Amino acid sequence: MTVKNAVDYIYSKGLYNEVRDLFDSSCPYAVIKGKPLSMLIYNDIQERVTTDLDILCPKKYCKNMVTQLKSLGFSEQNKDRFDILFSKSFSHQYVPMVKKNKYMQMTVDLNFDILWGEYNGKRIDIEGFISDAIEVEIYGIKVKTLPPLKALIQLILHHYKEMNSIYHLAGHNSITYSMFRDVYYLWKNNASLISLEKLYVLSEKYQIIPYVFYILCLTNEIFKDAELGKYVEKFCTNEGMELLDYYGLSEKERKHWKVDFKTRLEAECLYDIIRNDLTSEDIEKLKQNRRVFR
Repeated sequence: MTVKNAVDYIYSKGLYNEVRDLFDSSCPYAVIKGKPLSMLIYNDIQERVTTDLDILCPKKYCKNMVTQLKSLGFSEQNKDRFDILFSKSFSHQYVPMVKKNKYMQMTVDLNFDILWGEYNGKRIDIEGFISDAIEVEIYGIKVKTLPPLKALIQLILHHYKEMNSIYHLAGHNSITYSMFRDVYYLWKNNASLISLEKLYVLSEKYQIIPYVFYILCLTNEIFKDAELGKYVEKFCTNEGMELLDYYGLSEKERKHWKVDFKTRLEAECLYDIIRNDLTSEDIEKLKQNRRVFR
């Protein structure tokens, strides 16, 4: 085990043990990304490094989950009432819940949507989305997570948000090879459960076909898989094609990329690429998001 894996093992196992009572909650939930996804993609719990624990739960249960986390010693870490209201009204998640001990700081993110705050289309019913959650064992603890098909949809929407959010583009390199590697192998290693027909039907139901095309198209630019190419062809729409050369999560903030996808993927600092395109309104939004979510 590498030093990096050893540190991740200590942190993630400690985090799961700190919140193990939360997994017995009567609230519907699914642990997303992180260790359950690592198992689904690679059948290896340590392949994906954990920096926090992401939980998806319907918004109406968020208050109960926060209460339970507080009973376990987590808190909003000096976020004021405005910050909490902002996160609940204009984003997809509650403010980070944090617990510190003398060895580490542990963070839990409560997500109540898999779309982004700026999204103006039909919202996805999260209670229905997680209704077929499956049980997996993480460090000897039984937790609920999304089945492969739903996990791919959640991952695609998460990656689209990361690649198009000005907050993420300015804050860290949010376009990485590992993102597309996860998408590719989640699809490839669960092919029987993520058929073209099943993915298309569900994507059509949730009205997210352009975003699925966007991520699958860019994934296939890297992996050049003929079978995945069939998915790209099926999902191709004019709206999806138009998204490829732009960033921004709403039409109002959408801007044209001045560099190609390869340059974005290999960039050392994405903020250097976009900084001159940002308006004063964009800058103000960045400040607000940094205050609430850091």
